[in-house]
Amino acid sequence: MNSRRYLQERRRKQARQNSYLMLIMVGGVVLVAAALIYAAITSSKVNLTAKQIIRPVFTELDQYDLSSLGDPQAPVRIDAYSDFSCSHCADFALGTNKILAEEYIKTGQVSLVFKTVGYLAEAPALQQAAEGAYCAGEQGSFWHFHDLIFANQVRLFTNRAADVSRTLRSFAEILALNIDQFETCVAEGKYQELVYANQTQANQLGVSGTPTFFINGVMLRGNQPYEMFQQAIEDALAASQ
Repeated sequence: MNSRRYLQERRRKQARQNSYLMLIMVGGVVLVAAALIYAAITSSKVNLTAKQIIRPVFTELDQYDLSSLGDPQAPVRIDAYSDFSCSHCADFALGTNKILAEEYIKTGQVSLVFKTVGYLAEAPALQQAAEGAYCAGEQGSFWHFHDLIFANQVRLFTNRAADVSRTLRSFAEILALNIDQFETCVAEGKYQELVYANQTQANQLGVSGTPTFFINGVMLRGNQPYEMFQQAIEDALAASQ
């Protein structure tokens, strides 16, 4: 083989090697990109299994409307503006609220209306949960759904931009809701306007933090000790007579 042919063959061989290396590099980049995309997609979804879901002691009281407890004719009404992703709201919901239910709501002295608030435009997970709770409410299970959300709050809202629809469906299954009705309700955004209306109303009332309560129109901020609620309720009862 003369030197010219040798050089040509060598160049062809080098070109083939370069092509193989390029293919390997491109393939590697594609695999890495696919892995990153998959990780991003999976991390943006919250899918708690039945075993992972914490099941609290449910609020066992009559629901009226979509998100209310107790006799609507009760002399004292509490409007609770609460954020499903707020830890203080969870403490109230799973603590003080249970005591109020036993002491005042069951006895017909107090009714309580829950109104979802939060920075929903920045938190799709919170928006889904809020609408999901109202969709459960139209099947009479707002408060059980509310309890499940708060009991599982940390894992639901670690990523507030996540898609929590799968877990909300699991909640609906636990509560034996009509799944088709529930998922249609959520998918159609049936209660989206109500959720935004709650936020608008809260802003107009000067709600600057959660939870915030209005006890016959008198504001009580934060998850105060039970005694603070008790005093406010007793004052409202006395004023209503």
